[in-house]
Amino acid sequence: MRFSLIRRINLYLFRQVLTAFLFSGIAVTFVVLFTQSFRMLSFVIDNSGSTLVFFQLMGLMIPTFLPLIIPLSVGIGVLFIYQKFAVDSELVIMRSAGISPMHIATPALALAGLMIAIGLVLTLWVTPAANRTLVSLQYKVRDEYSALMIRPGAFNDLAEGLTFFARRRASHGGMEDILVHDVRNPGRPVTIMAKTGLFSVENNVPQVVVFQGRRQEVDVATGRLQQLNFDRYVLDLHLLKDNDQKRHPDPRELSFSQLLKTQTKGQSSHAQGKARAELHQRLASPLLSLTFAIIGVTLILIGDFNRRGMARRVVAAAILIVVVQAAMLGLVSQISQNGWIIPFLYFVILAPLPLCVRLLRMKTFMSWPRILPSSCVWRGL
Repeated sequence: MRFSLIRRINLYLFRQVLTAFLFSGIAVTFVVLFTQSFRMLSFVIDNSGSTLVFFQLMGLMIPTFLPLIIPLSVGIGVLFIYQKFAVDSELVIMRSAGISPMHIATPALALAGLMIAIGLVLTLWVTPAANRTLVSLQYKVRDEYSALMIRPGAFNDLAEGLTFFARRRASHGGMEDILVHDVRNPGRPVTIMAKTGLFSVENNVPQVVVFQGRRQEVDVATGRLQQLNFDRYVLDLHLLKDNDQKRHPDPRELSFSQLLKTQTKGQSSHAQGKARAELHQRLASPLLSLTFAIIGVTLILIGDFNRRGMARRVVAAAILIVVVQAAMLGLVSQISQNGWIIPFLYFVILAPLPLCVRLLRMKTFMSWPRILPSSCVWRGL
């Protein structure tokens, strides 16, 4: 009978904590998406992207910040449910039925363990893949739509040192009265003037094709001017096309195996440090779910029962969670420069666990009233 009672209570608590976790996680996710949407919307508008591209970018962003949201949502859900149960006297009934604090805390710890597994899947596989796809899509959007940034009657900086001007759009979709000023080679600036022009993409490289114009090039060293009248001239916009092979990927884009290889290859110390910091952040951040959950449930269960609320304990738990989170982020930022900090990272995250378990097992810390005999079966499930 007692085992069945504990099992039913644990399932009841687990469902409630899981619901609160999902609600808080969805709410925080929408808040983060809302704040990031302005940046992505500006990026899409500046590159003349479509609505579909905007939603693709936003969807790819979700896995990139979920590893940070999940532990916080676990802490929020645990604090909310256990504080609510304490105020509603449900925890008092559980204690009166003879259920120990460790058994009451088990559902929160079980949810935290589940979130650790999900967090590891995210940080080790899903999040790096999402980051790679997100960055690749951003470069693709910029490369494909950068030429469409042209606004008639305004000077448009297509790239650093490359300015394009067109007086108006033609009826066939091209441009009229075109001026291109190219100072990407400061020693030989080029100015191109043409009556008409249009954009095209050849071999995945954007091009400006202009007709009936003149090309002027100045040798700054000698002051010599070279002029060329043309009927058709093609200007390759190479700087608008970033070569992914030449670009060094950010550590957030690397897979777990690639991060490990970075530690053994002949990379620079700076690159190895950044990869080392990213590697241990991926391994350590999922553990925060367990730490935040046990901090929240311990501060609610220990101490005297107060039906009017436990605002002080909730605030104390929130402060401890913020301190642990801030300490973790601070230590991760230092690992790239000092590898000896790594043990302190895991110590800060895991140190609250044995202390909280000890407090939950110490009956002297518990001053909850016993309003029912321990043999009574709680029927509030």
